[in-house]
Amino acid sequence: LLGSCGVVAELPTTSMPTSFSAATSPEGHPMAVSAPAEATVSKVVMPVYWLGLNGSDVQLYREFLPSKNTGDPIGEAVMTMTTATPSDDDYFTPWAPASKVTASISSKNVITVDISSDAFKPSLDAGMAHRAVQQLVYTATAAAANAGLTTAGYNASVAVLVDGKAGYLAFGHEDLERDLERDRTMPAPIWIISPQEGDGAETSVTVSGSAVARDEQLSWSVDRVLNGRPESQPLKSGNIQLDAEAGETAMFEVVVELEPGEYNLRVFHGKGSNEDSKRITVY
Repeated sequence: LLGSCGVVAELPTTSMPTSFSAATSPEGHPMAVSAPAEATVSKVVMPVYWLGLNGSDVQLYREFLPSKNTGDPIGEAVMTMTTATPSDDDYFTPWAPASKVTASISSKNVITVDISSDAFKPSLDAGMAHRAVQQLVYTATAAAANAGLTTAGYNASVAVLVDGKAGYLAFGHEDLERDLERDRTMPAPIWIISPQEGDGAETSVTVSGSAVARDEQLSWSVDRVLNGRPESQPLKSGNIQLDAEAGETAMFEVVVELEPGEYNLRVFHGKGSNEDSKRITVY
């Protein structure tokens, strides 16, 4: 899908599908994702952010991946961001594998990430470069919160060093001279948080996630997957009422009873915009 849309095509420069100026002002409202809200009960998983195509834009999506508990939770998450493959085939990373990543955090939540220059080998346009750097910022701040390393009362920021030095121009576009904070326009408007791609589930499936309230109806559907492809007609579907005003973000939860088999879960605005989907197997 991404290759056919020109996002990750085999070209000298990986480019945004629309101009950078247009893509940074997406229709609707961004999802507000605060770093402290990213902590999980289990420390055997870590949050990692990926990029994904959403209409004519490329936005951020999060997965929780197994952690090896290396003792450097922030560095491990950022390293994974550059070396691992997303569980969801709809996501991707524009980074090259980093040979080294280390991280530390101050008492005022300033995270310092030292990443090797080999991670910046791909050639990206300005829009994709901004998203790649924000992918790192979101991953580092989420990993710090998940590991319980952040101090209440301070916003998290990230100072990026490259081979131990400040002031690097990332991908030829993004100035890393100053501490970086989360760009609130980057996260996608809809996330399915649970189940994740490829999860197994009981016959009573709880689909939970987060979405931005819009004038368009928020809806869900479940498609049966046969021979590797979702059927054209939904097996089950319905609407979701968010406890939020237009432009605000709220959590949602839907319980669906399914027979054993493979399914594609979808949540979307209106007739299909901002869709996030997950394939699961019901036992």
